Amino acid sequence: MGGTVEMIDLHSHILSGLDDGARTIEESIQMCRASYRDGIRTIVATPHTLNGLYQNDRSTILSKVQELNEAIAKCGIKSLGSKMSSYLNSANRHSPSTMHLDSELRTPNSQLPITVLPGSDVHFSEEILRQLDQGKVTTVGDGGKYLIVEFPFHGFPYRAEEVLFQLMARGIIPIISHPERNLEISQRPQRYYEMIRKGCLGQVTGMSLTGGFGPGIRRVAEKLLTHRLLHFIGSDAHSINGRPPILSPAVRAVEKILGEEEARRMVIEYPQTILEGRRPAVPEPIPL
Repeated sequence: MGGTVEMIDLHSHILSGLDDGARTIEESIQMCRASYRDGIRTIVATPHTLNGLYQNDRSTILSKVQELNEAIAKCGIKSLGSKMSSYLNSANRHSPSTMHLDSELRTPNSQLPITVLPGSDVHFSEEILRQLDQGKVTTVGDGGKYLIVEFPFHGFPYRAEEVLFQLMARGIIPIISHPERNLEISQRPQRYYEMIRKGCLGQVTGMSLTGGFGPGIRRVAEKLLTHRLLHFIGSDAHSINGRPPILSPAVRAVEKILGEEEARRMVIEYPQTILEGRRPAVPEPIPL
């Protein structure tokens, strides 16, 4: 991607100690650094939620986002040594009542910030509706308009559409995460197509487009792209090395299929629109 890049990563397991993503706050900051170098300027932290292993309700996620933002503000991007130890000791002694969900990670010779926002990667369950009613589920940016929903890898549960449409009836648009990695979608994508046609949105994992999950998943991702069934590219980052917090290689892969303009929309315009609480003007899905 040429020129100034200010990408938005809607899917990142960057919060430490909550799931199988970053293990320590030092690793979280290293992931922020890698994202910044790649041209990412906004990260939505999306820990696994309601999947049987990790609950991660809204209050927990907001608290961890605050912790990361404070660490970034105190330590900057250059040093993690004694300053980090000092911060961690200080954080244990103080518990501010005011939540500050945006933070700036400034680099030498640059005024460009990086912003970390709350979110969650919610495992599909009929419990989603009840948890939302109780204020326990974190929407994208905590804005109450969009929710990232992860289906089991083997397929869609019975009555999945009913829950999705109940979400939309409440004014919350589901964003289905990494559909290209779902076995049912790879074999019988029509059900997913209908979900998109009726108002859901789709988010592809960057590494799926670059072959990191194998050629089969890459072919599925490319098919969904060509039928305009994917609208955002997310890193789904879990670490610096295994699944890194970068987007630009996947953007280049999309450019070859849909062109540069649409590729940029998937990491800039469309995610910015949903962070503002609006519906992105995505292309109509093409029948399979």
